[in-house]
Amino acid sequence: MMIQVKLIANYRDQLPPEAKNGVVEVDVPDGTTVREAISRFDIPLDDTSVIVLNGLTVDMNTPLKEGDIVTAFSAIAGG
Repeated sequence: MMIQVKLIANYRDQLPPEAKNGVVEVDVPDGTTVREAISRFDIPLDDTSVIVLNGLTVDMNTPLKEGDIVTAFSAIAGG
């Protein structure tokens, strides 16, 4: 099934060359979780990252559905 992974700001560097506007389409098997999808990229899976599914914070073990969008960005903000 096809999903999209969107990486924002400094995480964009982890995207493959075919990514457009910070988004790449990824073909994943049925039952793939948010954690499994994002772990393909060199993104910290700790409190330094915000990872959302279709704009909502969810458990990292949530299974994905066709057309889902997993977005990741750094939780560290300057002020």
